[in-house]
Parts: sequence; C-alpha cells; structure tokens
Amino acid sequence: MKTLSATVASKEFGRFMDMVQREPVLLTKKDRPVAVTVSVADWDELVALRIERGIAAGLADVAAGRVTEMTEAAFEDRIARFRRRSAES
Repeated sequence: MKTLSATVASKEFGRFMDMVQREPVLLTKKDRPVAVTVSVADWDELVALRIERGIAAGLADVAAGRVTEMTEAAFEDRIARFRRRSAES
C-alpha cells in the first residue's frame, strides 16, 4: 500500500486519484496514519464481502439455534429497553 501525506495528496490531487485507482492509499498527517482511501470498485467489493460475512454469520446463528422469534411482545420489550437506555444517557 502506498503512503502519502495529506499535504502532498492535496497539492497533487490528480496524482493521488490515479494512485487510488491502482491500490489503496494510506494518508498521513504529521507522520500519523489518518485514513485509507480506496477506489469505488474496491469499496464495492469490501461492502459486498461484509454483507456476505453478515449473512453467513446469521445463517450460522440459525443453524446453532441462537435465534429468537420476533413476536410483538419481544419487539415492544426491545423498544422499551432502548427507550430506558436512551433516557439514562
């Protein structure tokens, strides 16, 4: 992964955008990593992988019996718990 300072990325934005199309770019500020920039294609792939991982985890939970039927009463209970926590904050 290429590394670029935020200052250089700003001053050479066109080059920075070209770099991002080829590989992720780590941006630094005062020599500290602050962000990673990726192309839209890479981002779409990351999102799709995250969704697939979530679906796989959900299916594993179902297979292992770690599910609760969402009845009206269970829904109302969750709403009430959420409101209590929100009021405490």
